[in-house]
Amino acid sequence: MINESYDVVIIGGGPNGLICSAYLAKTGLKVVLLEARNETGGGLETTEFAGHKYNTHAIYHMMAEIMPVYKDFRLDQRGLRFIYPDVQTAYISKAHPPLIFYRDPEKTANHISSVFSGKDGDLYRKMHADFKEYTEKILIPGTYIPALPPIEQIQFLENAKDDVGRRFCEIMELPPIEILEKYGFSDPVKAGILNLYAMWGLSPFDALGYLFPLYIYRMTQAAICVGGSHRLSSAIHKAVIEGGGKILDSAKVTKILLESGRVCGVQLENGDIIRTKAVASTVDPQQNFLKFFDKGQLPKNIVSAAEKWEWEKCVFFGTHISLKNPPVYIGTASCPDANKALITFVGEYDTDAICGHIDEIEQGRLPATPYGHTTCTTIFDPIQAPKGFHTARWESLVSYDHDWEAMKWDYSAKCIGEWKKYAPNLEPIHTLTYPPTYIEKRLINMVRGSIKHGAYSPLQMGYFRPNEECSRCYTPIDGFYVCGASTYPGGMIIGGPGYIGANLIADDFQVKKDWEEPESVKIARANGLIP
Repeated sequence: MINESYDVVIIGGGPNGLICSAYLAKTGLKVVLLEARNETGGGLETTEFAGHKYNTHAIYHMMAEIMPVYKDFRLDQRGLRFIYPDVQTAYISKAHPPLIFYRDPEKTANHISSVFSGKDGDLYRKMHADFKEYTEKILIPGTYIPALPPIEQIQFLENAKDDVGRRFCEIMELPPIEILEKYGFSDPVKAGILNLYAMWGLSPFDALGYLFPLYIYRMTQAAICVGGSHRLSSAIHKAVIEGGGKILDSAKVTKILLESGRVCGVQLENGDIIRTKAVASTVDPQQNFLKFFDKGQLPKNIVSAAEKWEWEKCVFFGTHISLKNPPVYIGTASCPDANKALITFVGEYDTDAICGHIDEIEQGRLPATPYGHTTCTTIFDPIQAPKGFHTARWESLVSYDHDWEAMKWDYSAKCIGEWKKYAPNLEPIHTLTYPPTYIEKRLINMVRGSIKHGAYSPLQMGYFRPNEECSRCYTPIDGFYVCGASTYPGGMIIGGPGYIGANLIADDFQVKKDWEEPESVKIARANGLIP
């Protein structure tokens, strides 16, 4: 039995739990973070084998230095450093020369113009300028404020001083495939752009157009962590401890305790009880609303929403390998930059093939040919492998309901075989397979391999994530907050839910916050794009 009591208990030691804990501890509140596993970090996973570091979950950081926690806690002084490869993405095909997306949009446009067509190059300049404006003026500031009801959000955008709000309203509810068609790209450039979004298992046909500019713009500005993704969680972990917060590993919460309808504590799996004035949970809706409370303690509509929660249909199969030499791709003799990409896509596909691939997986079928993207981390960060060796990974979308334990090695060999068609020098020394069932076993919030803690669909996003009453972190239970990847604005290591939750909880406790809101939020407010 634990006799100690706290102001706030945070459930879940993933990135959002760590962020929430760091901010609240900084205010002087007495905070304890409870993590069910034996280490914090969640999807910021780096597994080491024989000196090779494998980032089995998160690896591409599209909001790296954008997250408020980076600046507010000076994470660069806590052992965290990001690398931003100049060559962000390369597409290797036998049907056409490599298609490359650089960090510099002008280099990308010039490459597209010289290798494919001047029209497509000019269209890329136009699209990138639009998406940059939408992202920096609307989407990034919107990531770090509470969710707005859809009608209220549209009113702000349409009435803003800056006409970017009105232009954004024209595309925000369109499916991504329709947004691309408005620009008029031809394949394979169109397919290459679409795949920066579809690679995450997101449907090109769902009405989530507001996400599309963010993914395309930031996935051409992506970074990796020096030493592996776990370095990010370690840096925030240090901030929690230095701020006076406490972290308990192997502390699985089974019940949230109430007195007169208000939170008073949590019970752990081992029977220990921790007293608290508030609980901030970063786990999934089914744990939050179906497991932590007794029947009748929550409104029926909240329970019903949790029961109907949908997990992702397209999940990941990973193959991680150690190599003596990095991959050298076909068709790159006249385009050596294609061998320096952070993300390399291999395969013969166009826009229709990408859409068909997603549809096939959503129907529960396993594609005959695995389409995958690859990364050789040690091209950029040699310390992720022993000297003279390299670490690389393949990741492809699959459906969950297969006998992965029986077929994982055969499927891994199939993926490597497909990879070798485009990188003939590929000779794995060691292979680590990581089917979607392992994702669920490793992180219980990622049910059925759902890395975002739930599908991204129109009725599970924005003001409806996880439901209409709880998307702003508050719940019907006094003192119980939710601020994980299953709440607005979502997952993908963007740092939004934990940051928003910490701000609201600090306000409720009426404690001083010694951090300022992000500059992008201040500017968006001044322009009337957000309240």
